[in-house]
Order: sequence, then structure tokens, then C-alpha cells
Amino acid sequence: MRQFLRIGLCVLVPMMVLAACSTNYNITGTALQSFYDGDMVYLRPIGGEDTKAVDSCKILHGTFAMTGPVDSVMCVRMFFGKSGDNIPIILEEGNIKVIDLNNAMKVEGTPLNDKFYAFMTERDSLMFLLQELPRKESKMILDGYDHDEILRELGEEEGGLRMAIDKLETEFVTANFDNVLGLTYFLVLCDNAYNQFGFPTTTPQIDEIYGRAPEEFRNNKDVRQYMELCEGK
Repeated sequence: MRQFLRIGLCVLVPMMVLAACSTNYNITGTALQSFYDGDMVYLRPIGGEDTKAVDSCKILHGTFAMTGPVDSVMCVRMFFGKSGDNIPIILEEGNIKVIDLNNAMKVEGTPLNDKFYAFMTERDSLMFLLQELPRKESKMILDGYDHDEILRELGEEEGGLRMAIDKLETEFVTANFDNVLGLTYFLVLCDNAYNQFGFPTTTPQIDEIYGRAPEEFRNNKDVRQYMELCEGK
């Protein structure tokens, strides 16, 4: 199956920031894989494949286009037919381009989409290096490295990569406290913590971000609900 740029979102309500007036989004895209031709493309609020579509259109000859009003900036997902393949898109005013890079989809053309995909590209690069460590360990074993030396070297490398990812994510959220990106990705971190431990809880990273957040951010109903669950309220 093709690899799409993904983030694990399980938030039930779409994140949005109210806009002053209704404006339009214009989405144009390419889908180079021939098996998509004739399929529908759906824009759905965060929450999964079963949520009501915000917009839809058909892929014809590898291209698709849709347009509509933007009453609020939203984080949505674009689903491709019945395959389950999907990518995140910030639905905002302007011309949004969905580019098929064969092994990944990229969205660009508007400020928040450019910012989000630049962040995800950087994060994916760090994650790739992290996922390469087992292969590097196998190579070091074959090359005759001492076991303790392997553990020391790879342990330091893994720690440095995890710290870099943590810092990148924290700076991304705090730099976007005032828009949909910071709010959505903070809830991604909360969802990741819930999935990891099996119950609502925070992490040092979540605590740091929440401690630096302005009141408006803390008072968001989804943020407040999760933090109250963590406190057992």
C-alpha cells in the first residue's frame, strides 16, 4: 500500500478557528496511481472515515478539483475512494495544491498547509533515522563491534533523536498556540499518550506545553476535557 504522510489523529471534533467572514478554498490535485481514476475524493472532518463529508469530487484522468466557502479554518482529512488512504489538509482560504509524489502526498499553496507540511517533513526525517537504528545495529554486529560499544553508541544516538523530535514538536505547538495547527497537534500528543498507557495521562512534554499555553488555549473544550480526565475529574 502506498505510504502517505500521516499523523495519528483520534480527536472526535474538528479543530477550528473562527474567521471574520466567509471566504473560499480552491483545491486542485493529482493522483498518479491509475487505480484511483474514477474514484471519489472526500474531505471529512477529523474523526474518521464515517464522518459526514465536507466536500467531494471525482478523480478524472489523474486530476481532481473542488471549491467551497470557508466559514472557519479546519483541519480535515482527504480520503481517496474506498482505499482508506488519506492525508491531512488545513481547509483555509486560498489555492491549495495536492501533489502526488508517488510514494507520498504533499499539500502546499496556503500559509498553514505550507507550515504544517514543512514541520511534518522535518519530523519524518528524524523518525526515519530513528527507525534505521535496528539496521545500523545489525551492521555493527556484522562488522565486529563490541556489544557494550554498540549499546553505548546507539543509545546516545537514539536519545539524541528522541530529544530532537520532542523539541521539534514542542516548538511547533507553542509557535502555533493561536491557530488550528497548535491545538490539533497538542491533541495528537494527548491521544498518543492515551494510546501508549491505556488511560488519560500526560507526559513531561504535554505538561511543558500546557504550562506555557495561554488561557484561551487551555480553555478550549477539548483541551480542558482531556486535562480534566487526566486529573480524574
